[in-house]
Amino acid sequence: METYIALLRGINVSGHKIIKMEVLRAIFESMGFENVRTYIQSGNVIFLSKKTREQTLLKKITGTLEARLGYPVAILLRTPAELQAIVESHPYGPITPDDPRKLYVAFVQDLSDAALHPGFLSLQTPGEDYTISGREIYISIDKNHPKPLFSNVLAEKKLKTISTTRNWATVNKLLRLSTEV
Repeated sequence: METYIALLRGINVSGHKIIKMEVLRAIFESMGFENVRTYIQSGNVIFLSKKTREQTLLKKITGTLEARLGYPVAILLRTPAELQAIVESHPYGPITPDDPRKLYVAFVQDLSDAALHPGFLSLQTPGEDYTISGREIYISIDKNHPKPLFSNVLAEKKLKTISTTRNWATVNKLLRLSTEV
């Protein structure tokens, strides 16, 4: 069995696409996944499954969720090893409790079209920094920054891919939870 982390995009945001985590767990269990756990309302699901190609799992999960919920839900999958590499590759140095930055990771489906990267990176504003690495975008935003430009919609439009973002604390918590399975 392999542990996977499903990161759902755009659920429980501003009263749209509301789904309770116990319902989400039950849907994942109905697909035959084991040891299904959720973490916070933003749609993070940790589960065990037979080792399967990512595209096969994504097709199964997205199809089942759309059939059960009545609307499509974009999903990105990662493994604990991938989360570990993300944490270890963090480009912004040590993080302290009094750090003046808010840190995020945008998980994306595909960043293979490197020709799109410079246009996206050029959108950074003072106090806001993006680093593209693998299938992730690391984001550092000064806590005093009035209105950061970064959003999933911006990343999706400029990089032509699906994106969902988690704060640094959530990324680290998902890593811890996924290795406790």
